[in-house]
Amino acid sequence: LSDEDAHDLASRIASNARKLDRIVSDLLDLDRLQRGMLTATFVPTDIGAVVRELVAGADVVAGRRLDLDTAPLSMPADVVMVERIVDNLLRNAVRHTPGDSRIWVRVERMDDGALITVEDDGPGVAPEDRSRIFETFNQGSSTGPGRGVGVGLAVVARFAELHGGRAWVEERAGGGASFRVLLSGA
Repeated sequence: LSDEDAHDLASRIASNARKLDRIVSDLLDLDRLQRGMLTATFVPTDIGAVVRELVAGADVVAGRRLDLDTAPLSMPADVVMVERIVDNLLRNAVRHTPGDSRIWVRVERMDDGALITVEDDGPGVAPEDRSRIFETFNQGSSTGPGRGVGVGLAVVARFAELHGGRAWVEERAGGGASFRVLLSGA
């Protein structure tokens, strides 16, 4: 192999290894959650800062048009779970939208906690798929290379529940998907 081909092959192997690691981590977490072996460790957390730092360091959104709107918002939360929620939502948005789509990430204070929103102006989620895509191994009805294995959004929903909240998706005003996660800091 030429140096260029060897570098390209090594990059693809490393990328696929990271994808596999994320899938295995999500599967292990789902198993631990089902067995009651995984619990949230709540500490005072600035949700806005956590989301800003994660988005700033997220390679998955590099080159994407991204708008970030986060203000300081302190509440009890499990930092690792919040990071995984946002990471999975960002990966989902990138996987299911064309490369020129815009992605919006917001953190807002709600009466009962924090609302994390990840929106895109892609094709959106069919109404009949909106509740079931948060179930383990269930995916939307879209086809193509963007299909996942059906565990990332299940992890998002379970981590939200551990925070006394919930996860859902609705149509974004103007088209696309609006994934929302409410954390109440239970």
